[in-house]
Amino acid sequence: MFESGQVLQTRYQLQHRLGRSPQGRQTWLATDSATNPPEAVILKLLVFTEMQWHDLRLFEREAQVLKNLDHPRIPRYRGYFLVEQQPHSQLCWWGLVQDYIPGRSLQDLLEQGTRWSEQEVRRIAEDGLQILNYLHSLSPPVLHRDIKPSNLILDDAQQVWLVDFGAVQDQVAVTGVSFTVVGTVGYAPLEQFWGRPVASSDLYALGATLIHLLTGVAPADLPYRDLRIHFSDRTSTNSSFVSWIEKLTEPALEKRFSSVNEAREALEHGIDSEITPVSDRVQTVCSTQSKKIQCIRPHIVVKQTSPQMLKIKVREPSPSINNRDPLFVFYSVWGFTTCLLLPFIGGAFAFIFAFILAYLVSIRMILSEARKIDPENASSIRFDAASDRFEVTTRSRFSARRESGIISAIRYLSITSSQVCINQYASYTVWAVTIRANRNYTVNWGLTEEECIWLVNEIQTWLDAKK
Repeated sequence: MFESGQVLQTRYQLQHRLGRSPQGRQTWLATDSATNPPEAVILKLLVFTEMQWHDLRLFEREAQVLKNLDHPRIPRYRGYFLVEQQPHSQLCWWGLVQDYIPGRSLQDLLEQGTRWSEQEVRRIAEDGLQILNYLHSLSPPVLHRDIKPSNLILDDAQQVWLVDFGAVQDQVAVTGVSFTVVGTVGYAPLEQFWGRPVASSDLYALGATLIHLLTGVAPADLPYRDLRIHFSDRTSTNSSFVSWIEKLTEPALEKRFSSVNEAREALEHGIDSEITPVSDRVQTVCSTQSKKIQCIRPHIVVKQTSPQMLKIKVREPSPSINNRDPLFVFYSVWGFTTCLLLPFIGGAFAFIFAFILAYLVSIRMILSEARKIDPENASSIRFDAASDRFEVTTRSRFSARRESGIISAIRYLSITSSQVCINQYASYTVWAVTIRANRNYTVNWGLTEEECIWLVNEIQTWLDAKK
């Protein structure tokens, strides 16, 4: 149908065919004679028949999306047209023109036996995240939906380019009723095959691509355990980087990085796969560079959250009082007070007065300890997006202190520590969270360092989602 040397639209001269798909797509290297000097371009051609409405919709969507993209690592859109009727053919062809990027795809390099070091793969990951950050930050966000080695070009300057937007979809289409299934087995996550891709679906595909680069084996050919790609035993890569890729390719959306920024931050600071419990209240994910805290049914921290409201309560651990403690206090106070009063008043009066005093002290002790269990009397912090207000409530055994501020005035959160000396030989550290707004609001609830980090992480996550 098309031949080398053939000219389309009086300006695009075909040089040689780069690829062909079963869906009727052809990709050609061509020369644009309308420029001076003539420039090399990529010309994609799609044949249309009555049975290929789906392919035509994808082709038109690719052209429309590319037309609005402007990124230094995405080939520039040049034009979209209906090809003139070809001689001796009743078929209808559409053409899409983009800049030509000199370089080779990662797939070609893999097939030639190229192996990448951890540093090289990390750099490719950073380049990929930078491109995805641009796509996902558009309004509406743009999902590529087909990231894989053959769609990543490494140019002569060793920079990564993202090509082939044939499966692209914007988030508006995703949130509607759409069951268009596109993607490549091994690189596309489960939710994409269910017709419900999200931004982190592209992150999964990028992670699967990185696995292919590290191991030299396509993800579909690697073993799976609990739907996870098992690859750590096939690479000597640093465990922190492996853990990062494993989180990138989590099959469950809630366990995967939810955004490019979250993934970039974790890549920059490191993440360790070893998870250790801290007093059964929080879960800490540690590395030499950073520490992150995640809530796991904590005994101290009780969280209630929604898009418009965040409320975190902190209550003391269950009191250690037992059934014998009130009786011990009662008899001690009764006996001591009786002995103290006997020299001054009659025996009967001394016994009665001491009994009443001991009874009141014991009841006060029981009520005081029981009050600590009541979650309504817990210290708490509450953020209300509707009123743009937050309130910090700090309760002690006999009082409660409330401070309120404006959410939009919050500049940042910090964790502070101070040393409290018991005597010249003993001391302990007190940790607190400070909310820095138009003034400082201190959350001093007697939390541990890990709990303070967890608290800051929860508040910051909610504030970031509110922006």
